[in-house]
Amino acid sequence: MFEWIRQAAKTRVHVSPRKFGVILMFSVLLMIGAMAFVWPNVKMVKMAYEYQSLAQQQRLLLKENNLLKVERESLKSLDRILFLAKKHTDLQSPEKGQILTVFLK
Repeated sequence: MFEWIRQAAKTRVHVSPRKFGVILMFSVLLMIGAMAFVWPNVKMVKMAYEYQSLAQQQRLLLKENNLLKVERESLKSLDRILFLAKKHTDLQSPEKGQILTVFLK
């Protein structure tokens, strides 16, 4: 697999195979160390973007929740219910003789 690298190293640099193996191993270890050092920062940036997206989504959902609460309260309004009852069921206000007050002890 690395035969062409070895051939290039022999013709240009004149490094023994043992030294070449040591240099290659050192380079690989150095790259792994660099990746281990950089990877947490990359992960942190990715998580920061995800956090911003989730925070934006939370703000939108809270805004929608508040609008739905206002709409629910307006639908539960007694004036609205009375209006709909009079309009759709021909509900009429009671006369004086029809009202009975009950006192509970």
